[in-house]
Amino acid sequence: MPVVRRAPLALLVAVLAGCEPAPELVALPRLVVDAPAFDFGQLPQGAPIDHGFDVRNDGGAPLTIIDLRTACDCTATLDGPHDLPAGARATLRLRCATDTTPGPQRRTVTVYSNDPEHRAMVLIVTGTVALEAAADPPRVYLGSVSAGSDGARTVALRAGNDGVRFVGAEGGAPQLRARLADGDDGPAVIIDVVPDAPLGPFQTVLRVHTTSRARPVVEVPIAGTVTAPSPPAAGGAP
Repeated sequence: MPVVRRAPLALLVAVLAGCEPAPELVALPRLVVDAPAFDFGQLPQGAPIDHGFDVRNDGGAPLTIIDLRTACDCTATLDGPHDLPAGARATLRLRCATDTTPGPQRRTVTVYSNDPEHRAMVLIVTGTVALEAAADPPRVYLGSVSAGSDGARTVALRAGNDGVRFVGAEGGAPQLRARLADGDDGPAVIIDVVPDAPLGPFQTVLRVHTTSRARPVVEVPIAGTVTAPSPPAAGGAP
């Protein structure tokens, strides 16, 4: 009597139902950061923000950190290779300067990876940097300005307490002259473009001296282009 071989039950059910067996699940990488937001509290101006985020791969396939993007005054680094095997972890360190930006802080780093569910994950650091001495704005772009322009730009100066005074200013380039002034809104530095300033683009750093031991000098990057003075308007007909 011939022997009848029986097909596996799951396959038989699939055939009778007119469908194929379910495919096997594919292992995927999974980026996990348990604390994606951190509050550092308060720091003195000039002290760097420095925080490490714990990053790990909870998936079943290798995780690749493709890129780390943050603001120009911050750096983000990974303390090892950018390819993490399943179960591996690393520290992502975010470091930001605070010299020119006192007050409330919100800094971010965006982590790009091959995790299909978290292609871009944003990590956040917040807190407050106590004002010591600063310029407002912290950077100046003059644009196109004529040689001999007086008062081309006014930069406000701010101090964290009454014991900090501003005592001098240096233009930092032959195109500029800087002078301190006391206005209705407090101290300021006025930037003039000297009459014989070399024509063309320039970049320099304005240096404002203070009585603060913590911040004896406030530096203000300045850029612009000096153009020739406009000729005087022609007089009327005699």
